[in-house]
Amino acid sequence: MPLQPFDQICPEIACKELRVCTVPATETGAPVGDYFLREFYCNELGCDCRRVLVQFMPVRGDGEVAASINFGWEKPKFYRKWSRDPDLWREMAGATLEPFAEQGSHSPHFLAIFEHCVKDPALVAVFRRHYLLVKQTLEPPPWARP
Repeated sequence: MPLQPFDQICPEIACKELRVCTVPATETGAPVGDYFLREFYCNELGCDCRRVLVQFMPVRGDGEVAASINFGWEKPKFYRKWSRDPDLWREMAGATLEPFAEQGSHSPHFLAIFEHCVKDPALVAVFRRHYLLVKQTLEPPPWARP
């Protein structure tokens, strides 16, 4: 699944609908501050993975990624049916740290924050809508397919 930043596919929408997560001075374990959520979606034609990679990026600072988190919003049953890998589907539903992407030293804390954030159905709906926009933007119309 090759991934592409949402802000490169739909820049106007990404700018208008940018999500910022504020980490307060609490016991979260993550550094206090504002982080924007940069979304990445699969740009493979014909793929219907229904997932997003979200990177927590500090609004102020050096621009290093604080955490890279995979999130599949469908039930595990969907990924078991979709995946060709007999074990991978278990990790596809829900949120996990992306092992092949940049991670900050506090990434497990950001994962916990993200898991709390996606309990809000409105945020999950945004990911679903953005995913569909990406697929509609990248997929050729049915009449133009070979």
